[in-house]
Amino acid sequence: MWQLLKAAHLSKKLEACFNAYDDLFSIRKQDSESLVNLGVRIKKAMQAIQNLWPLGFTIEQLDEELQCTTLVHALSDEFHHLRSTLFASGQVG
Repeated sequence: MWQLLKAAHLSKKLEACFNAYDDLFSIRKQDSESLVNLGVRIKKAMQAIQNLWPLGFTIEQLDEELQCTTLVHALSDEFHHLRSTLFASGQVG
């Protein structure tokens, strides 16, 4: 039972991390938006990512996380099932 709970929590966390990075990298300046407000939105998105990091998160782990996130993000919609499988198995993040 604990293993099932752990796996479910891990897959949700991995998906949350992916979504947080996706949110950060999807930020675009709006036509009427000031640079200050853009900076605030970027800072909030980065804080959401940092809140998902475990204690003692290292630069090496960040490098790996960014590579995995970029790979999954680069997949076209035809790989939807692969993406879901990766999250469910805990292989992303």
